[in-house]
Amino acid sequence: MKKSYRKLLAVMTAAVLAMTGCSGSGSAQSSGSGEQTGSTQAGSTGASEEAEAAADGERTVVTIARDFDSTNLDPVMTANNVDIWVLNMMVEGLVTSSDDGQEIIPAVADSWEVSEDGLTYTFHIRDGIKFSNGEDVTIEDCIYSIDRAKTADGPWIGMLDMIDTMEDGGDNNLVITLTEPSPAFLSTLAMFSSSIMPKDYCEEVGTEGLAENPIGTGPYVLQEWNRGERMVFVKNEYYWEEGSPKVDEIDMVVVADDSTRIMQLQSGQIDVATMIPYSRVDELQNMGGLTVNLFDSTDVRFIVLNCQNEYLSHKSVRQALNLATDKEAINSAVYFGHGQIAQSFLAPAMPHYKEDLPAVSVDVEAAKQLLADAGYPDGFDLTVEVGSGDSTILQTATMLQEQWGEIGVNLNIQQIDIATARQNWQAGEYDVFLSNMTSDMTDTSEVAGLWCISEQANCWRSYWDDADQDQAEELCRLGNSEMDEELRMDYYGQMQEVVADAVPVIPLVYAPFAVVTSDRVTGLAQTPLGIYNVKNMEIAE
Repeated sequence: MKKSYRKLLAVMTAAVLAMTGCSGSGSAQSSGSGEQTGSTQAGSTGASEEAEAAADGERTVVTIARDFDSTNLDPVMTANNVDIWVLNMMVEGLVTSSDDGQEIIPAVADSWEVSEDGLTYTFHIRDGIKFSNGEDVTIEDCIYSIDRAKTADGPWIGMLDMIDTMEDGGDNNLVITLTEPSPAFLSTLAMFSSSIMPKDYCEEVGTEGLAENPIGTGPYVLQEWNRGERMVFVKNEYYWEEGSPKVDEIDMVVVADDSTRIMQLQSGQIDVATMIPYSRVDELQNMGGLTVNLFDSTDVRFIVLNCQNEYLSHKSVRQALNLATDKEAINSAVYFGHGQIAQSFLAPAMPHYKEDLPAVSVDVEAAKQLLADAGYPDGFDLTVEVGSGDSTILQTATMLQEQWGEIGVNLNIQQIDIATARQNWQAGEYDVFLSNMTSDMTDTSEVAGLWCISEQANCWRSYWDDADQDQAEELCRLGNSEMDEELRMDYYGQMQEVVADAVPVIPLVYAPFAVVTSDRVTGLAQTPLGIYNVKNMEIAE
């Protein structure tokens, strides 16, 4: 089944790379897009005066600082992490993913059944569940929302093409029939883009209105949005889960400078600081009153090699560069030892990560021999483009320049504006590119497809196109369609072996999400997909 996957760039966390128009002052964690100005009053839907006051008369407020503001909150139209990671505060799908990213768990639907042939899913919608505006969730709302997710002309069009029909099954049941069995179906329904929203409201306000203020069944309601400064979320008085959320109000403030975020945390101006530079983690871990959380993530940092390049078209040359790359040194210097050395383009937090891929150790002499065998005993020149101001990528490139220089490869570092670097990468007009990727779903098929299926993203813009790529694509397609989990693991495992041997990409580091909280706050989680789970957050006594 062909999928559009127009999201391509957006699965990348915005920070490391020139891909997104922002960088993180060496944190390698930034997740935003462009700066905005102006003010939006989102309204107080679902936030009555009674709901705004805690039962004991004391209102609990938690302030979270991040480096960039959101831009578009329409679930089917956004592909920016700064939007995606807060959407679940307001909206939910029929199902959602667990905090560890390993399970699909109930949300709007409290249970579901699957037919023996794997084609028919019957979801029971929670009895009495309401949207944050007080309206009942209906089967019509569910069908409308999922159909919009399937057909809207946005970055996620094609993700739900496996759906054939949807109908009201009676007794608050939604029946969805697929064209063919799909192991990724539930994971796709758990994505933010498949969130259930009220049909009447969506049709009334349109895409522009949803971009400003989506209404769903999430634990919070967007009450106020001062663009570029602050988003204020208040408790959804109609939330279906008893006892949640625990905090009355969450203020999401924009503090672009890393050092300022940390100082505000230390002074008590904020309670949570996200996107903490790895260079500050050890210092903050030794500081009283603060807790440093290094959440497992699907964030993989890597080197993309343009396989259409005169030199990089040779598999042995790519293997030589892999042998010359000292990942341990890069992890130590750039990530201050807080990353995990990567062997696969899939992160360990993904369900089909192959744990026993052979580790590649630095071997300069073997790398030189591979270059000589390829006809380049004296080496050659390559260029890596680095977005101006991106200190993390620049530091990594500088280390690669030294490491690859030991085998005779002269890596020229060219600092250019981010937009140009992005355009060159998309067009294949580059030699070497430093990038990263996070997944948007708990299923492997999204990331695997980007790396191994040529039509989806030209193998993540490496333009890898040879017999190895054909083999990887075949294995990927088998894994994407196989319903037997053991066989699926085998297909994806073989796929990772092929990619690791062919080296269209050199995985460097699996990077955690670094979030620091005041000890007055407990219960905050960030899933491997990057999504903030705040409904269990509370003020410590």
